[in-house]
Parts: sequence; C-alpha cells; structure tokens
Amino acid sequence: MKYCLIAFENTHAAMTTEKHLKDLVKISIMPTLREISMGCGISVKFACEDLEKVIEAMKLFPLDKSLYKIYDVSSDGPKMAVSVIY
Repeated sequence: MKYCLIAFENTHAAMTTEKHLKDLVKISIMPTLREISMGCGISVKFACEDLEKVIEAMKLFPLDKSLYKIYDVSSDGPKMAVSVIY
C-alpha cells in the first residue's frame, strides 16, 4: 500500500488544511503515524497521484511551511517506509 500524508505541528493547521483541500482532492483524516515526529496527532491522507495538486494548493494556502510536512508512505505487510517529500 502506498499513500501520501501531511503531518502538522498543531491541530488548528490540520483542520484548516482539511477545509482547504477537501474540495480539490479526495482526502481523509487519520492519526499521525508513530514514525513521524510532529506535534499534532492528526494527519491528512491523500493519493500520491494527487501530490502535485496538493503541493500547489499548499503553496497558495496561507499556512507557514514550518507547520507541516508532506510524506510518502509505503507499507508491505509489517514493514513501513516513511520519507519526507516536501
């Protein structure tokens, strides 16, 4: 399974980003993975095919880049690989 997610420093950033993206791409809210050390326990999950749309939308959104990171997540059974992509 492969997907992308945005992790946040605080809940306010997560909730406002959800509102900003929900009409642009299909997203879902999920708990932040243990492998990611951000301040907030909420992440926004989306298909990696929508990555460019999400990055462009986040550039236009007035949220400081220091408040979030976008990750690529791949899992194969019990193995999980998480890497920052933006």
